[in-house]
Amino acid sequence: MTTIVCPYCFTSDRSTRLHYRCLMSLTGVRGSAPCPPVADITWAAFSGTPAAGRAALRGPCFEPPRGLRSGRGRAPCPACGVETPVRVCRNCHSDLPSDYCDQDSRIIALIGPKAAGKSTYVTVLAHELRNRVGREFSAALSAMGTTTQTRYRDLEDSLYHRLELPGATQPAAMRFNDPLLFRLSVPRRPAAGLSGGSRHTALVFFDAAGEDLANAEAMDRYTAYLAAADGVILLVDPLQLRVVREQLTEKDGQLPGIEAAPEQIAADLAAQLRGRRRGEGKGKVTTPLAVAVTKCDVLRSWLPVGSPLLRPASHTGGLLDGTDRTAVHEEVRALLDEWDGGLLYRQLERDFAEFSLFGLSALGAAPPADAPSDVPRAGPQPLRVEDPLLWLLGRRGLLPVRTARKGQ
Repeated sequence: MTTIVCPYCFTSDRSTRLHYRCLMSLTGVRGSAPCPPVADITWAAFSGTPAAGRAALRGPCFEPPRGLRSGRGRAPCPACGVETPVRVCRNCHSDLPSDYCDQDSRIIALIGPKAAGKSTYVTVLAHELRNRVGREFSAALSAMGTTTQTRYRDLEDSLYHRLELPGATQPAAMRFNDPLLFRLSVPRRPAAGLSGGSRHTALVFFDAAGEDLANAEAMDRYTAYLAAADGVILLVDPLQLRVVREQLTEKDGQLPGIEAAPEQIAADLAAQLRGRRRGEGKGKVTTPLAVAVTKCDVLRSWLPVGSPLLRPASHTGGLLDGTDRTAVHEEVRALLDEWDGGLLYRQLERDFAEFSLFGLSALGAAPPADAPSDVPRAGPQPLRVEDPLLWLLGRRGLLPVRTARKGQ
């Protein structure tokens, strides 16, 4: 029996208990008029929509009929008799894509300060999973539901064709940001006597606005989301660190304003997760954390010849390379020690039972000063954007891992 986590309110439920929403179809099968829209008070309260307004009018919801075959995915409306595939969360009444309800889900929390490039990162990450990385792992990634399909198409077109960066994520005080939902299909490794086939899982990417991470009180808006996450990716913008800023100021022009320090974001994150019982009392948080230093294209002067951060990850044979991950982790740790005296690393060691460090670049280079766009003329040339997510998926057994050799 499949248990799903609503990607909007993050409550868990059995897929067989989800409610359905009538399509209000004009082709009633019982000779009656189609169902009229009704004010969905539950959905309006959750989404902040005025309950008395037209926007709150939606198809009526109903419970799954008794005897409905498990996994069928469609149910007839008890009023008009028309079958509907639209299932809704019982807690918030948000519509759920039909394929989201039929498979396990992995919620990936994506957090970081303002200007860390979260929206750009997730757009490039999805593009790489659909193309280069997908080929290397014989995997397929597809957007689920009309909302994600439309939103991702707009993000990808803007970034790769118009060479424009996504707009800043809106803070929760303005609206609660909808997640991006994807279906990841990977080959099933055949066991003894069993055929291969495919494994499917839903990936939920939720992007928290930088303003909402400025202090613990603002971050509290996202506690349900963070507590439901199977893994967290924390993006660290090196341009927020004073040592890096001092060396780049003269030759690189305007730098982003100083936001919340990465060690403070990590500490606030740990406090929120402990409050939701993802840690044992005052002990370490059990949610795995991938800490990724972004914009590594500006760090080349810090990197030694042969640095793993200067080359793409190797996924030979569709395997994650544990030795490569360890080398990247140690390289980034050395950089952090140089930049902040190990402050962030010590905070992570105190708060998280399992974490790993990564370095990546979503664009590959900054746009030239005279460019009429936000993105280099050649378009995004990403480096290692997939590493944090693949590590999290490998931990869950969704991807095979070539373990690091002893002593490395």
